[in-house]
Amino acid sequence: MNHPLTLEDTEKYINLLAKQFNELGRSQILSNKKIWAMFLAQEESNIIPRENLPVIESIFLGSPMIPIEAFRDIATNVLREYKYCTIIPVLYKMANGNLLPELVNHSLKITACVLKPEDLPGSNYK
Repeated sequence: MNHPLTLEDTEKYINLLAKQFNELGRSQILSNKKIWAMFLAQEESNIIPRENLPVIESIFLGSPMIPIEAFRDIATNVLREYKYCTIIPVLYKMANGNLLPELVNHSLKITACVLKPEDLPGSNYK
């Protein structure tokens, strides 16, 4: 697979997702286990491909279970299929809209790196 997404950007995204997850736990004074249960309980989490949930949980807990290259492939495929990172709406809701600005910016950056103008809905780009 030809990757518009660099390993450095992928690693930064992984770290920012984990940081946001940890911030949620700290702000609500809850364990990682309880925050993960809350994540899964959000209606917005239903769109996340079920086979990706163990990977996401391992990233949130700071111990990714797959190599960074494999996560890059997953992220690229999800972005191409859904046109956005399916994790972000869940975290957004859980954080009452107060996502880490760096996470928001980096999520937008990687989405822009992966999606081509012709990938966007309603695009007349030829």
